[in-house]
Amino acid sequence: MNLNWLYTFVTAAQFENFYKTAERLFLSQPTVTVHIKQLEKELGTPLFERKGRNIILTTYGKEFLPHATKIIETLSDGLHHIENVRQGYHQTLSIAVSPLIASTYLPYWIKKFIRYYPEVEVIVHVMESHLIAEEIERGTAHLGLARMESKTLGLTCVKIYEEPLKIVAPHDGGDWESSIPLDLETIVNKEVLLTYNHPEYWDAVLFELKHLYRHVRTMKVTQVHVTKRFIEEGIGFSILPRSTVKRELAEGRMLEVEAPFLSLPTASTYVITKDKSEQASQFMSTVRSLI
Repeated sequence: MNLNWLYTFVTAAQFENFYKTAERLFLSQPTVTVHIKQLEKELGTPLFERKGRNIILTTYGKEFLPHATKIIETLSDGLHHIENVRQGYHQTLSIAVSPLIASTYLPYWIKKFIRYYPEVEVIVHVMESHLIAEEIERGTAHLGLARMESKTLGLTCVKIYEEPLKIVAPHDGGDWESSIPLDLETIVNKEVLLTYNHPEYWDAVLFELKHLYRHVRTMKVTQVHVTKRFIEEGIGFSILPRSTVKRELAEGRMLEVEAPFLSLPTASTYVITKDKSEQASQFMSTVRSLI
């Protein structure tokens, strides 16, 4: 049986259209038709039936599809494994990480880790913090790095790092090195507060701010990188972990607002694991040596 026939069959089952299948596989439509007919001849049964311009799986096609998919996945896994061995990888570490951590600490941590453990292939899955525990629970990642504590039964969640928050506002157009420290009340009166870009601390922060400034205007922006872009464009101000605005403050693209009277919480980083693998333990040992 030709593997190309199986690839064509599985793709056709997905698109239910020979023309789209041909486009996806970079084949001519007659070639797709030949592949399917050859496979049907090999199996001795029809796999598709026409429905207008489209196609649908027959009962036999539905029965064969999971087997064809498994064959392709097994081959793909085998090829990936051989390629890893060829490149010197003997183990794999899969990390589920929030966008915020992925763009701040993670590059530094991974750089050190692969220097110590060059035989480990690192795979990074970037996702929102509230999805990471589910990824660990399913076993599709060895460990998770999240900005949100997980209380999922069967998982271990440990806080590994805390950092202060910074109130940051748009640049006022003046000389940032000699500018007068910004006053929070002035900023609140002038700018909209960009909120909920972090999964943990905003409820507490808003409670205190609204107690001090009842008229504070808010805009919900759920991504840190979007929040920072909005601030740089002069759309509003926000309260963000220090690591996320360190470069922007140093380069003068944002200004820090001093408010020592405001009791701000900290932003935390958590590591989430289920059955800690050797690679996960090695990675956490590396991280702990750096923080």
